[in-house]
Amino acid sequence: MIKRHSANTGMANIVVGLAFALGLVNYLDRVVISYAVGPIQKDFGIDNASFGLAMSLFAAGALAVNGLSGILLDRYGARRIWTLGLIVWSLAMFALGWIHYWGLFLGFRVILGLGEGVNFPAMNRAISDWVPQEQATRATALALLGVPGALLIGGPLFSSLIETFGWRETFMALGLAGFVIFTLWWSLYREPSQEVRSAPPSWTEYRAVLKDPTLLATSWSFFGFGAILFFGVTWIPGYFEHAFDLKLGTIGWFTTMPWALSIVGMVFVGAFSDRIFLKTGDVRKSRIHVIWILQLLAAVAFIPLALVTSSEWAIFWLTLGIGFSMSANGPYYSICTDLFPQSAGAATGVIVTFFSASGIAIPFLVGWLTDATTSFDAAFLMLAGVVGSGALGLVLFARPAGGTSE
Repeated sequence: MIKRHSANTGMANIVVGLAFALGLVNYLDRVVISYAVGPIQKDFGIDNASFGLAMSLFAAGALAVNGLSGILLDRYGARRIWTLGLIVWSLAMFALGWIHYWGLFLGFRVILGLGEGVNFPAMNRAISDWVPQEQATRATALALLGVPGALLIGGPLFSSLIETFGWRETFMALGLAGFVIFTLWWSLYREPSQEVRSAPPSWTEYRAVLKDPTLLATSWSFFGFGAILFFGVTWIPGYFEHAFDLKLGTIGWFTTMPWALSIVGMVFVGAFSDRIFLKTGDVRKSRIHVIWILQLLAAVAFIPLALVTSSEWAIFWLTLGIGFSMSANGPYYSICTDLFPQSAGAATGVIVTFFSASGIAIPFLVGWLTDATTSFDAAFLMLAGVVGSGALGLVLFARPAGGTSE
């Protein structure tokens, strides 16, 4: 899968394989809770606003730990810190299926977010440690395929499981899957030797990470990336129900198209970005240009959604918009490892903090705009504006001096 010196090939493949499995399980959690809205509301006797609070508290938990986990990963390594995150996530997921008191459910949603907030910084720290720089984007793209993969298969899978076994049992099964991944990670993964890995970064180096204009521009663009992803996860079924009065069965098939294109795009763009880097050694040409072009195309694709009158054209433009945006996933993470190889965890923590913030802001803003205007048109234009501003920021401010900043 990942070419490397013989002593490291196996470890690189372990990182990619387990990161893929964990991303799949984590995002299956996001899918299952969207399909379990009705049963959860019935069990706890809650309304839509209370359920929305549970969604926001999860994102708040992830946001709270993103930056801190990056620093801890740089200092103590992915094996210990990611293991801790996996244990917390798995316990919280299992508990969510077991408890019967709404206040506790909300508390464990926060804890679930705290556990999951470690994952992407840990993945990038491990990839930085074991995967050659010129292959990092392809490796990251393969590891991240679990995200669109979960969204592709989650609907058909969980609609059947929840109906057959119940939402509680499905939650517990995902928690057990997390424990399996934790066991494999602790058993198989090893940190690089001290001869290979440098000393942890100083606080001065961390301050340089926070002030780096390329990383800040990348972070705002990653907020826009998150805006499209969280819209897709949260609002696509509601959009087609509201705008076109479609049945859930039809919507389920429609929603597979954007994620299928995302999988293809992530694999192709990851390899393409690494190929450019191998030839040029230039982060701006191989990563930044790739991202802003794809995000600009995504922003443009969302504009016609404010004008379409048929579900066929709507899914066409949604598929392009989500597909273009998701295809850039790998290069975002590679910017962190390219520019800050010793502070990759902290740098990734910065951009993922912006990503988590979009998970809090965007679902609420879309809901507020649709309530205020009685349609999704304003929400689509808002998304186009946010994503487009991220692309413009990369063009103007993401100008790394040479190949690395460290």
